[in-house]
Amino acid sequence: MIKSSLSANARYFKEGGEMGDLIRNFDWSKSVLGSPEKWSQSLLTTVNIILRSKFPMFLWWGKELIQFYNDAYRPSLGNNGKHPAALGQQAVMCWQEIWPTIQPLIDQVMAGGDSTWSEDQLIPIYRNGRMEDVYWTFSYSGVDDESGEIGGVLVICTETTKKVNAYHDVEHTKEELEFAIEAAELGTWDLNPQTNRFIGNQRLKSWFGLSVGEEIDLSNATAVIAEPDRQRVTNAIIEAMKYKSGGHYDIDYVIQPLNNPTPRHVRAKGKALFNTNQQATRFSGILQDITEQKKDEVRKNDFIAMVSHELKTPLTSLKAYVQVLMRKTNIKSDEFSAATLIKLDTQVNKMAGLINGFLDVSRLDSGKIHLDKKVFLINDLILEVIENFSIPLVINPLQFDPGPDLKVMADWEKIGQVIDNLISNAIKYTVGAMPVVVSCHREDDKAVIRVADQGLGIKKSDLPHLFERFYRVQDEHGRSISGFGIGLYLCAELIHFHNGEIYVESELGKGSVFSFSLPLNTDRPIS
Repeated sequence: MIKSSLSANARYFKEGGEMGDLIRNFDWSKSVLGSPEKWSQSLLTTVNIILRSKFPMFLWWGKELIQFYNDAYRPSLGNNGKHPAALGQQAVMCWQEIWPTIQPLIDQVMAGGDSTWSEDQLIPIYRNGRMEDVYWTFSYSGVDDESGEIGGVLVICTETTKKVNAYHDVEHTKEELEFAIEAAELGTWDLNPQTNRFIGNQRLKSWFGLSVGEEIDLSNATAVIAEPDRQRVTNAIIEAMKYKSGGHYDIDYVIQPLNNPTPRHVRAKGKALFNTNQQATRFSGILQDITEQKKDEVRKNDFIAMVSHELKTPLTSLKAYVQVLMRKTNIKSDEFSAATLIKLDTQVNKMAGLINGFLDVSRLDSGKIHLDKKVFLINDLILEVIENFSIPLVINPLQFDPGPDLKVMADWEKIGQVIDNLISNAIKYTVGAMPVVVSCHREDDKAVIRVADQGLGIKKSDLPHLFERFYRVQDEHGRSISGFGIGLYLCAELIHFHNGEIYVESELGKGSVFSFSLPLNTDRPIS
């Protein structure tokens, strides 16, 4: 029930939402302040300002520090506990859990001292049935009464708990990321494409021969890159800055700063970000030291090359002996021996192919692979390769759609090796007697060769890795399919050496289509 004593000053409390309603209905006559008709003009005006404000406000009035607050402050008291009992309550009774913290601030202001200011200060309070860590940004200011003395303390505040917790979460995440980067021994970099300012962490700077506090200009960073790799890295950065590239950057190269004569092999991975105008605004990533990994690869490739060379000599002799025996064996009188020799010759050829594959990998890594390019009709090469599959034809028929005669300038043997590998894989993974279709057609200034099967198909997760060295696809039981994982890698490398592209389309259970392209050559006659 609204007390009659309120009527004289009702205009000061006519607004304020929930808190305005509570103040109007509070029996102030039983409080130390007495009925509102006796309140000072200063108190009435301050309460009126608080109720009208949309910003959190709180007032302590008189020696007893009787409390007022508005709707904006109300949520900071929690869903249960202090509200609504806090209205009209003495400060010391309401804030017992934090009184030692806030009393000195209140006393300072009540004594006529300067206003206080605290930002994101932790002041735990009891709310929602428990003690909670609550952060506040607030100011305590004195409010004069009619005598000119300090009559109360006005608290203008906002709870910043969510902001501070979010900041702490970001800091924690940042610390975890920095720990992970440090544990992985990675260099980090961030390039501003507009200014070419290049920021790196301490590890990256040490790799590039720079002091900790030294600024990095992109030109200074690229100058440390070994001469054979420098232009390639520059081109990769330029390409990543193009919107159509998706901003992806992945390259390995050698750096050799002046103060360190020992070269360091690194791999850089990053991504560019673009604005709405498709302009690169940020380019950042990581740098990994792969020097030891590269040394291991060199040692492994040297070993593979040595073993392959050592195996090739006895295998050549073995093939020669098999061919002699095949010529001397009478097929009609000794069918078993003849059939066995055919199988033996097939296995010898298979082993020779594997050894040659390893040798080609070694040559690729050492940069010693040789291309004997000449101009020829690609259809002629495809037909020759298909003729070598006379035995598999019984099981998997090969269909050839030749298309137009297209001239290319390439290494006949190397491209034949690519086609042979793709057809062999298609036959290997085709179930039953479904045909394998080889076709050739023209796309702009390129000849495109396709090998399509209706076999097992390839999982989407495997597709991005098919052309990686030593990568082997696993079957539905998680077992790796037989092979060394170098066939498709060699195909991809050989096609790239010819300035072509190789790619695959596949759907699990429905088959795969492997395609590669070669630049056309219309200027020169057939060799």
